[in-house]
Amino acid sequence: MLYIIVRRGDFGQYDRLHQAFGERAPVVWDRRRTAGQSANGDAPDLRPIERRQPPPPSWAGLGFVVVDRPV
Repeated sequence: MLYIIVRRGDFGQYDRLHQAFGERAPVVWDRRRTAGQSANGDAPDLRPIERRQPPPPSWAGLGFVVVDRPV
């Protein structure tokens, strides 16, 4: 199953993608936190800042990515 992951806070893009593809592919928000932000918001996150590969070009250009499984 394909998933469409939208940049956090881009409500217009989320709505457009959900209307166009929501029945065929789940449209979800990016769950990543900013550097130094912890899961509960209280204590600083001391893990390495970036452990992922560079984002694909569609992330910078379009504000979303299509993946075959949630990350």
